[in-house]
Amino acid sequence: MAVIDIPFTSFTPDLPALNNPGLVKAHNCSPGLGAGAGAVTLFPLKSASLYSNTAMDSRPLGSAIGQDQNGNAKVYGANASKLYKLNPADRQWTNISRVGGYTTTDSESWETTEFGSLQIFTNYNDEPQFINMNVDTQFANLTTLVKGRYINTFKGFILLANTYDALDGAVPYRVRWSGLELPSDWTFSAATQADFQDIHGFGAIQGLVTDDSAYVILQRGIVQMSYVGAPYVFQFTDRVVGKGCSVAESIITVEGKHYFLSDDGFYKLEQGNLTPIGIGKIDSWFLDNADLSQAKLMTVAADPRRTLIYWQFASKDAVSGTPDKLLIFNYVTGEWTTADATTHFLFNSVSLPWTIDQLDAFVSIDNVPASFDDPIWAGGQNMLWGMNATGAVYSFGGPTMELSVETPEFQLARNIPNETGADIAIVNAVRPLFEGDGTAQIQIGTRKLPNEDMSWSLLNECNVETGFASVRNRSRYQRVRINISGDWKKAYSVQLDAQPAGKR
Repeated sequence: MAVIDIPFTSFTPDLPALNNPGLVKAHNCSPGLGAGAGAVTLFPLKSASLYSNTAMDSRPLGSAIGQDQNGNAKVYGANASKLYKLNPADRQWTNISRVGGYTTTDSESWETTEFGSLQIFTNYNDEPQFINMNVDTQFANLTTLVKGRYINTFKGFILLANTYDALDGAVPYRVRWSGLELPSDWTFSAATQADFQDIHGFGAIQGLVTDDSAYVILQRGIVQMSYVGAPYVFQFTDRVVGKGCSVAESIITVEGKHYFLSDDGFYKLEQGNLTPIGIGKIDSWFLDNADLSQAKLMTVAADPRRTLIYWQFASKDAVSGTPDKLLIFNYVTGEWTTADATTHFLFNSVSLPWTIDQLDAFVSIDNVPASFDDPIWAGGQNMLWGMNATGAVYSFGGPTMELSVETPEFQLARNIPNETGADIAIVNAVRPLFEGDGTAQIQIGTRKLPNEDMSWSLLNECNVETGFASVRNRSRYQRVRINISGDWKKAYSVQLDAQPAGKR
């Protein structure tokens, strides 16, 4: 008999299960560095916990964060007909829309940018909206000359892309910009430098991202905008030809790098150079499992404290198109995992300060959404938040989610001392290695040939003293499924007690 140590490695469901160098499944966890070369440590995820039992008139379609001149945190939200702020006094969405509200159609959402003290929203159907965060009373039209789907701020200009105006109508391949340091001035002028540029040959614009340059991400290409001053204002340079973004809602910028979904998988754009980040790992898995007819429901957010990006999406198993899955990427290590979604809309936010008296809103200590050392209680801390379909706000300080891991598939008789020459092995026991107050269960999956369906044993509890679960399983090909519930902290390996089955 031999005890084989199998460290957890990358989540690579796109590769064959047999002799996969990574994990076939890594669910309800986040990926971090492991103790050895190629090893991965899996960390727990917390489920959503109610932060504020507030509401919008309909499902959320956008959000934004900022602060006023005194450093007070601001949180804004949007649905089809209204723009809101989250009132610090009672944590309720407060309608601060312009008079008459808005008419966002089912195919659109709100995009946002910050310009000094201004918070600016656009939804394509209505005029771009702005509010001065120092006053924070009511949104108003930024301009009536142009509408746009996508918006960003770059070197003193407001950029709008995929535009509509009264003269030319819809121009999905146009970028238009305001006057320099004049966010509400959109009249074409050599003096203010307000102008536009049409980009041909790459399809519709899908988003705008910025670092030391601005990049226009289109359906089939990426174009760099470099400021050159009057009279041309911007120089446009093709950086990527033939590949662009397929889902506008997937675009996110983190630490000067830009991430998005293309037709064949996920990519990183850095300094104008495009790099695949999911090939041979999760691209095929995602495209097979995601319901891209519901791509408008995708939301993406980052957790800079844990160097993670979360793409929330509706899978093909989702009920009524409700987002039900998370794809998680560690942008430092390059590792992936998945999780169940516990809210409808995921967004980056900042915490609002609490007083002791305001805690009375939770009625009972059991209803408090996070431990009292959580950053949620201090104002201005970067947070990952969620909303349900009616706008109630959630933080992620709830119970730890149950981990589910599947190892690669092994022909163990080739990996243990075997003088008989048998190609079948017996697994006597399995011990998952993890830290924290958790309870582990295991299953063994077996099959005789790689093209057969996998047959799984019943769940088997691990012994509280030895950590092993006795299984006594005999097969040619075997893999292990591990579930860990409770308050587990880290999971990093599994041990198999195995022996060759003998040759007849």
